[in-house]
Amino acid sequence: MLMSVLIARGGSAAEPGLLFYLSGTHGTTADLAANGHTEPNFLKDVNPIADGARGPALRCEHTQRLAYAAPANIYAQRGTLSFFWRAREAVGPTEFPIFRVGYGDHSSWDMVWLRIDYNGHGFDAFVTDINLSRTRVSVKIEPFFKPDEWIHLALTWDETSGIRFFMNGKLAAEKRLEVPTRYDAQLDQFGPHSRIISPYQVQSDYNYVRGGDLDELRIYDRAVADADIATLAKGGALPALTPLPARSLADPVTRTEWSFRHGWNRPDDLPPALPEGKFVAVRKVEIHDAYDLKRWWWKANDGIRETTWPGVYNQSRLSGRNDYFKLPDWDCYSLSGKSVTFTLPDEPWNHLEISGAAWGEGKLVGKEKTSPLFKRSRGQERSIYAFKTATTGQKIQFDNVEQEQPIGEFAPYHVTAGREPEGTRILAYQITGHAAQQTGIPSLVEFVKGRHPSDEQAALVAEPADAKVKRGPKVLFAGLPLLHVFVPAPGEESGDDALDGIAVDLPAWSSPDSASPARAVSFNIRVKDPLWPARELLDFTFTADPREARTLWLDTRDRILPEGRGIYLTITASENPGNIAALTPSQVRLVFKSREAGRAEHELDRFTQLRDSYAMLVEENPRDRRYQLWARFENDLNDLLRVNPTHVLAQQYKADALPGSVKPPFEQPVAPDRVPLWAFRQVETLRRAKELVLWYIDHRQIENGELGGGLSDDTDMANYWPGIALMGAEPDKIADSLRRLLDACYAHGMFTDGLPTIQTDELHTYEEGINTLGQNLILDYGSPPQIERAMETARGLASITGVNAAGHRHIRSSYYSGTRMATEGVWGWSKAYSFLAFQPMQLLADYNGDPAAKKLLIELADGLLAHRKPGKDGRHAIPTAIHFESDAEADASRSFSSWALFWNAWQWTRDEKYLAPILDGGAASIGAVNPNALDLLALRESFGGEIARGNDFSARDVSRSGVPSQQSMHFAWQITGDKTHLEKLYAGLTERMANRWYINTEGSLWVDRINMSTSELQRARLGGVALARNAIFPGHVVSWRFAAPAKAESVAILIPEATDDAFKVIAYNLEAVPVAASMTGWAITPGDWEITQGVDADGDDQADGLMEKRTVPLERTKSVELTFPAHTTTVLTFKNVKRGTPYHERPDLGIDRQDVTLRDGKLAVNLHSLGSARVPASSVALVSADGKILAQMTTPEIAAPLDWKPKTAEVILSLPVGMKTEGCSVVIDPEHALTEITTRNNAVKL
Repeated sequence: MLMSVLIARGGSAAEPGLLFYLSGTHGTTADLAANGHTEPNFLKDVNPIADGARGPALRCEHTQRLAYAAPANIYAQRGTLSFFWRAREAVGPTEFPIFRVGYGDHSSWDMVWLRIDYNGHGFDAFVTDINLSRTRVSVKIEPFFKPDEWIHLALTWDETSGIRFFMNGKLAAEKRLEVPTRYDAQLDQFGPHSRIISPYQVQSDYNYVRGGDLDELRIYDRAVADADIATLAKGGALPALTPLPARSLADPVTRTEWSFRHGWNRPDDLPPALPEGKFVAVRKVEIHDAYDLKRWWWKANDGIRETTWPGVYNQSRLSGRNDYFKLPDWDCYSLSGKSVTFTLPDEPWNHLEISGAAWGEGKLVGKEKTSPLFKRSRGQERSIYAFKTATTGQKIQFDNVEQEQPIGEFAPYHVTAGREPEGTRILAYQITGHAAQQTGIPSLVEFVKGRHPSDEQAALVAEPADAKVKRGPKVLFAGLPLLHVFVPAPGEESGDDALDGIAVDLPAWSSPDSASPARAVSFNIRVKDPLWPARELLDFTFTADPREARTLWLDTRDRILPEGRGIYLTITASENPGNIAALTPSQVRLVFKSREAGRAEHELDRFTQLRDSYAMLVEENPRDRRYQLWARFENDLNDLLRVNPTHVLAQQYKADALPGSVKPPFEQPVAPDRVPLWAFRQVETLRRAKELVLWYIDHRQIENGELGGGLSDDTDMANYWPGIALMGAEPDKIADSLRRLLDACYAHGMFTDGLPTIQTDELHTYEEGINTLGQNLILDYGSPPQIERAMETARGLASITGVNAAGHRHIRSSYYSGTRMATEGVWGWSKAYSFLAFQPMQLLADYNGDPAAKKLLIELADGLLAHRKPGKDGRHAIPTAIHFESDAEADASRSFSSWALFWNAWQWTRDEKYLAPILDGGAASIGAVNPNALDLLALRESFGGEIARGNDFSARDVSRSGVPSQQSMHFAWQITGDKTHLEKLYAGLTERMANRWYINTEGSLWVDRINMSTSELQRARLGGVALARNAIFPGHVVSWRFAAPAKAESVAILIPEATDDAFKVIAYNLEAVPVAASMTGWAITPGDWEITQGVDADGDDQADGLMEKRTVPLERTKSVELTFPAHTTTVLTFKNVKRGTPYHERPDLGIDRQDVTLRDGKLAVNLHSLGSARVPASSVALVSADGKILAQMTTPEIAAPLDWKPKTAEVILSLPVGMKTEGCSVVIDPEHALTEITTRNNAVKL
């Protein structure tokens, strides 16, 4: 039987309609919260003050966290937000948020639903509709309010009319809706200021660190009248409000709103009728694969309307989205939102339900042909398509007419005549009018109250059909035709079986011989996920004659029900039967199948769900059940492991998400006979790292260079790539991929005057493409376009620094772009991450010794040194934040070692004062430095004992790795020579990469959360780290290439000792044949080098017997050819015996492929001067494939680009008539008369 549930309407007895009230009188404890939770979910740095607008108030510090649960305290359909706010400090041109409300779930990073901002000259306010567009107003105020002046702000919203924004009780701006719009959505939390308030993060950080004062926060269940706003602005309450009346479909506005939301707004396009007959079977056909270009994107299939395809682009074309806060994190391609392809399982379907504003054409993509399937018109929220003939499997491609317009849900069904199966058991439930508390019901009641306004809360609870309960009076419900039906948790009655589906007997509204005319009524029936009521297990729409009773067999996806969870379904109609209770099923039956038969769907669905949610939440890693996205993920994960404790991928996710969890079983690969274990495990680790990089190039990179995680995060992930290439793994393929990625950043307009186009914080300025410029400067060494891009960025970086009144050069802002720089208030500070952006300037100075770059960087280092002082523990440190104007110091929320800046200063001056801050951390300090500081700084004696004892180093580029003390194991080997340290290190890395392979690839994470460690591989094989995330200055001594068919994994390499004048190589060839390799010099002294080579037969890392000895010229970018005998350990030593011309004293002349053009039978060659020395006259020639000079021309002198602006000259090569240039090369200085920084940029093949 079903029993009514009383769900109290919102509002207090003293003030009807008031849902939430925070006066400040009780600090952060709310005076009223409709959901009963008066304490904030998150609280930090918020303090009571006495001088509020009306008595006590709250002071929100710049680093505040203050967020309250949204459900029942605010509704998305309509409402009023009212509060007093005080700036406290003078405002300037820089924008900042004042108040936020977050979605219950979303596809954007910040998940913002409502926001009120200071916009630099007044206020902006908006509400985000369910389809991502924003209803926005903007107000300019001249002059702005004084810092100590309380301002009353209020925003009303109504999805039938729009928004209205008020200041001090007067209407300041409004935006009327011109087309039907849906605001209705699940909301999560709300609070003042903040960088983000969402179901996976609440935070004030980076450039979002501007607080203010808050008083008298009120939220109402309706858009209150203008006169009421005026009353609130005077500090009064609204006792005159009447309880909110129930809406009626007799009201045309309400009918339009209701019909639009459910897809009943097209009289000529009603949802399809049910098949003939009383009994109808509806099978949910689950989609598990959906791709936008090369990105798996399942959020249009997750049963959660708030999430969408596509991901949300940071420079969105949708109305109202693109504003002054351009998020640096956007998890999609810039081309996303044009087309999406859904793969349907191998079962029949004939009915599609689509939600969202996307409009365009759907196509059926079969193995042999593509054919039109449906057309979707503009301006719709929901549309339903029925097909006369069922299709089995195949793919559906939807092509969007208007890019970015979203799909919220895309769900296929198979609808046929049919009855429920007999099942292993059936639990039947009937109706009565009594109320009761049943297992699993209170949480569902709370959900309904939090999600739906009062006139959508009609609910009934089921009782077993054989329960002896007296039939009560008829239940009367007023409001909209939506009925919530709760079935108590089955408990022992279900045995151990799986829920196969639900049979619902829908009664007739009147007898078949009723005199009233027949009228088609549209219905929607939904079954909620037992674990998460905000997620639909089934959502089916149809049209039927209400005079006819029907039985629907809802063949949901199979579920092995969790203990204590009730079943929840809703029934909605396009017409009101007079009493909502008329929608009540006459009987509901739960049909079960065997547990074994139900496991497959349960496990597959739960895994896809947790895979999708983890892909999103890994960006913030909350691990806190107060965050609803984390709670959902944890529920899904535990539910999957409850049913199948041995599910390997679920075990991998749990081990990754929850540190300390039992890791899934892993069997280490076994080394072949005679192969040293360290060598085998090293190349096994390298292989896995290489395959991860290649997976992204092959499976995610599209033609324009993007990798599908948003270019800023694409570039962040790519920090792993140069090191892999330099170790000899597919160097050309990786270098080409990185060039394409950087070109995509420039083509996308991410740079303006060398700095990011978008204004963003001290970390994300680096991640807006500057980082991938650095990657290319390392891997595409000497490339004229990259060097000149670095010059442009150096000019931009210089502009954000200055010398303050204390005489210190510091960075002036932590929030800037190529066109704007915020220097006022909280933004006029340098912070720890600020120095990452200087990577191109550092690499430019390292390349050519640019004097202006070196001077500026040394001055920055001196500025920091001026603030180095001992702390309470006696250890010296540099503050993490320094205010430019005042030279004041502060503790920023994030710390980071700027070792690269000090290392450069030491390199260029050899003044040991610059080493002090690097070594302040003791032995662990060397783990933060890319070069081999152990030998370069002669630290073996001073730090060796501490390292050998196994003191822990923090692994910079591995989070939650499960591999203890990675760096300490590597350095312990360097000190002791004991390779068992390496065996353990590589074993741990191999296991970690194996367990995270799926998560890193098919898991479709935010790509900056792709996780692999290569730093210690680079230290071993390159003699230093070339690049790791946020470890920006290269320290590698050599790089490798291997002649095919050999590859990087053919040879294991160790460099136990390395300085710029000498290093040692130990190599083991795992192949059965000799391997030829090219070793290229990098951080070494140029000149003549003596090489010794011999075989180590006894494993003591020394050559035994006869050794080859030779002397070769070796320097940065020059190579020496080596051969490694099969299955043999080779030991080589390299020692500089004669110094050559220092790199920074050399000129450099370079060309790139784009510098050579054929015009009127002549070759025009554009030459670039790239060094800090003037380029003397030289020559350029056209050289045939066999080395013959076909044409040659003298080149002029070219000045050095000491002003960071390109210095070029064009030379014309005349060609014989009819000459074909294919296969020829344009070569600078074919006689090798110049001594240049590098000759890598001296030739271009045509």
